[in-house]
Formats: sequence, structure tokens, C-alpha cells
Amino acid sequence: MLKDINVKINQIKEQVAEKKVLEEKLDNLNKEISMYECELRDLEEILNKELHDVEKLKKVSLSSIICTITRNKKEKIEKEEKEYLIAKFKYDDCFSRVDSAKNSKLRIEDRLNSLANCENRYAELLDTKLALINIYGDANEKNRILNMEKELDHYFKELKEMEESIEAGNTLYEEIAYAKEILQSAKNWGTIDLLGGDFISSIAKHEKVDQAQNQFIRISNLLSNFNKELKDVNINSLNFSNTMKTFDIFFDNIFTDISVNSQISNSYEDICKLQRDVDIILKKLKDSKVSLHEIIDDKKDEYDKFINSL
Repeated sequence: MLKDINVKINQIKEQVAEKKVLEEKLDNLNKEISMYECELRDLEEILNKELHDVEKLKKVSLSSIICTITRNKKEKIEKEEKEYLIAKFKYDDCFSRVDSAKNSKLRIEDRLNSLANCENRYAELLDTKLALINIYGDANEKNRILNMEKELDHYFKELKEMEESIEAGNTLYEEIAYAKEILQSAKNWGTIDLLGGDFISSIAKHEKVDQAQNQFIRISNLLSNFNKELKDVNINSLNFSNTMKTFDIFFDNIFTDISVNSQISNSYEDICKLQRDVDIILKKLKDSKVSLHEIIDDKKDEYDKFINSL
């Protein structure tokens, strides 16, 4: 009978471990969402102010007339538009983080709903097992089983954290590959543009730059999530700040073809490096997962042998 109960306990242990990992993630997400929403409100105020400044300068007004007379209206408008674009980029980046965090929260809550009763079921089975041990075993055997249960719980939780990390890494890797395709296309259009391309090649290049920038916002969010998962499994975080800074420079050089093409090439190199780094970590995580499965299997065998000896 103890063997049968042990099989059921091992089956539900993974659910209990998964529930603990997800509850910790949900708690962290709630804190992040609250922080991001405060940041988003501040950025929205800045964005509205910058938009107001642009619209005000474009309207016919005393300040507009003065700017025109002094021949600096065009420069003023370009400056205000640049500040507005930078504010919008920061707002969109934060909005994307809020949206991503809220979507993650919904997915985690759905998964937790499916695991709602696993801890009660686990407690019932464990109580049944301990009651039987009180009949067939002694206090030392009971304590040993409790210690073995705790040890297995630890490894199952570690396994779930490893699986969450691998899933986050795989999602990030796919988005990086897509960003590479966009940047490669931008490089191709940029080459055509420099070799005497027309209006269409110029528009296509800048459209790819815009797509890449949006993709980089998504990658930044996914990388942040991946780094949180890596922290859970004691692996150093990755850095992608250089590429984000590169795309800020586009605002300064958007009308300079050589400079824009240089930035596209630099960004492509950055994204390739990030892809290699993620690939290395994913391989490390998958190897660790295999090793962890072997440890768990050995612990289960040790546990089963002890149960069968009672």
C-alpha cells in the first residue's frame, strides 16, 4: 500500500512544485505592474507636453512669428519633434512592458487555477503515508521519509524553475531570429539606397528600421523576463543595452544614409551576439535539466527502495 501511495505522491509533487514557482512569479509580476504603471503615467504626461510643444510651434502664434522672423522656426520644430519622438519611444517601451506583464499575469493565473487543489491532495496523501508508517515503521523511519520528501520537493521545484527558464529563453531566441531577418533586410535596402536607389528603397529601409525598433522593444521585455528566470537558477544575466542605445541614435541621423547604414550594421552585429549568448545559455540550461532529471530519478529509486523495505 505504501508503494501505491508513493506513486501518487510523486505524480502530484511536480504540480506542487510548479504551483510554488508560479506563485512566486505572480507576486513579482504584481509588484512590477504597479511600478510600470506609475512610470507609464509619468511618461504619458511628458509625451503630452512634448506633443503640445510641437503643435503649438506649428500653429500661427506670436512665438511662431518671432521664430519665423529670426529664421529658426524649422530648427525649433525639428528639435521639438525629436524630443516628442524620444518621449514616444520611451512611452511605447513602458506601455509594452505593462502589456507584456499583464499578459504574463493572466497566463500564470490560468495555470494556477488548474493547480488549485494539488497542495491539499498532496497533504492528504502524505498524512495517509505517515499514518501507515506509524503502524508499520518507527519514528526514525518516519523522520527519514519526511527528510527525503523535502529533498525531492527541493529538486522538483528546481526542475520547474529550469523549465520556466528554458521556455523563456526559447521565446526570446525566436524573436531575436526575427529581428535578425528585419535588420538583414534593412541592410540590403540600405546598400541599394547607397548605390543610387530611389525613393522606394529609401522608404523600405526606414520602414525596416521602424520594424526593428519595435522588435527591439519586444526583445528588451523578453530579455528582462529571461534574466529574472536566470536569477532563479543562479545564472548571470545578459545585457542588451548597446543595441537599444544604437536605435536612439537613429533620431539624430535619420536623414544621413551612411550613418543610418552604419547603425543598422552595428545593430545587426549586436543582435547576432545576443543570439549567440542566448544559445550558449539555453544549451547550459538543457544540460542542467538532463542532470537534474538524473538526480531526481536516483532519489526516487532510493526512496522506493526504502519504502519497499518497510
